[in-house]
Amino acid sequence: MAVDRRTMILAAGMLPAIAIGRTAPAAAADPAPPPTTGVTDALVRFAAGLRYEDLPADVVHAANRLLLDTVGCAFAGWESRKGRLAAGLMQQLGGEPRALVIGTRRRLSPTNAAFANAELVNALDFDAIPHLPPVVVPPILAVADAEHKSGRDLIRAVVIAYEIGARLSAASSQMAASLLETNLTPEIFGINDEAIMASAAAIAAMKGMGAARIADAIGLGGYYCPPQSSHDWETGSPKSNVKYTPVGWVAQGAVTAGLLAATGFTANPIVLDGEAGFPRFYGWPKWRAERASAGLGSEWRILNPDFKPYAACRYIHSRIDCVVNAVAKTPVDPAAIRRIVSLGPPFTANPDQRNVRTQEDAQFSIPYMLAIAAHGIPLDAHCQRPERLNDPAIRRTMAKIEWGTHPRTQETKRANRASFIASVEIVMEDGTRHSEEVLVPRGAGTDPDTRLSDRALHDKFMGNAAIRLPKDGAARLADRLWHVESVADVAQLTALMEA
Repeated sequence: MAVDRRTMILAAGMLPAIAIGRTAPAAAADPAPPPTTGVTDALVRFAAGLRYEDLPADVVHAANRLLLDTVGCAFAGWESRKGRLAAGLMQQLGGEPRALVIGTRRRLSPTNAAFANAELVNALDFDAIPHLPPVVVPPILAVADAEHKSGRDLIRAVVIAYEIGARLSAASSQMAASLLETNLTPEIFGINDEAIMASAAAIAAMKGMGAARIADAIGLGGYYCPPQSSHDWETGSPKSNVKYTPVGWVAQGAVTAGLLAATGFTANPIVLDGEAGFPRFYGWPKWRAERASAGLGSEWRILNPDFKPYAACRYIHSRIDCVVNAVAKTPVDPAAIRRIVSLGPPFTANPDQRNVRTQEDAQFSIPYMLAIAAHGIPLDAHCQRPERLNDPAIRRTMAKIEWGTHPRTQETKRANRASFIASVEIVMEDGTRHSEEVLVPRGAGTDPDTRLSDRALHDKFMGNAAIRLPKDGAARLADRLWHVESVADVAQLTALMEA
């Protein structure tokens, strides 16, 4: 008897019975839809409903602080090989000249400008913690620039993206818990990759889209999100230009997702919900859905990022503070140092701490950064220059540095969920000793004693902007960034960022 192909496929279990016009048995019916947490809907309603007029004055000021610092970090990124390569390629790719590459006179397509600016912002690890600025500000700024949005539109969108991004990070990040339990980072984790969804939502909202299109933007962002590759990067040596997050790709993807959703391109409108949603397919083992929308519109996370005073991994900052404080109290001759013993947080993303060959090596090297501090050299955008990396005097001091975990780390972690307690002892050849201990690193946004003031942020910006702008041009730009809400057209703001 002849058997047709469809019958054979059905017999093999490769097609449901309905495919050839038969009725499937009741037992094979689809199960009831899984219950959802409503996370996506909460984020959509926040993004669609937030108006600039709803923002408290301190939130607007906080957004200005974030924009000032982030744009400054983009200028600083021109000191890096990573930033120059990324910005150079994007300029070759070009596109319709609508959005500025910060620190140049080149305007590109918004996607390419966002990629370049994100890589510049994150290049020296000078951007604020959590690492939301490079994946929030560049994509939103590029679209606002290209579409001549107002400063108020820009601020509203930045707040939307930051608030959503910070909550997605809090609901998903396993790093703090893993460090608390094991002193190690997880084997699979990412650092703010998922903020692509936050920025995509903010872009759709900035374009005046309603809830349906914003939901699509979040869905597209979820599907465009790169894998959690941070652990792979941190275990490699020498450190590569990619770093822990492909910030250029995330920023470019956010622009694409937000603009594409605005055209009517659809995606999963509840991508953060359901048994097969983003938390499941992205591999978040301890997704805490309740944290993803807690306090939206009432508790403003943008008020307290950690702004960095040093161009280095945040986990080294309290150790640096100790050395900076000790040397400020009693200046030392680096050549007369016998040894430096540093105790602090256990996190070290560079497995070959003394072998500093790249700028990324330096950013995550305890001995390199402490040697720079011991020599009284500012840990700013210039501290990773090749001549510093290869300075024989710095290398000799690096060889004298020992480091380990502070004995009170676990105790303070249990009290605060995150601990940066650190101490240092500098032993001189004549036997004298200089000791310091720091509980909270300088720049901690939630600590009034260490929080960076507006003046400190302004000074940091002026130093970074001087890499590409004359002093008077940097001052004019800083004044506008302190008052972004008064800008009528963001293209006028970015015109001040041209080198």
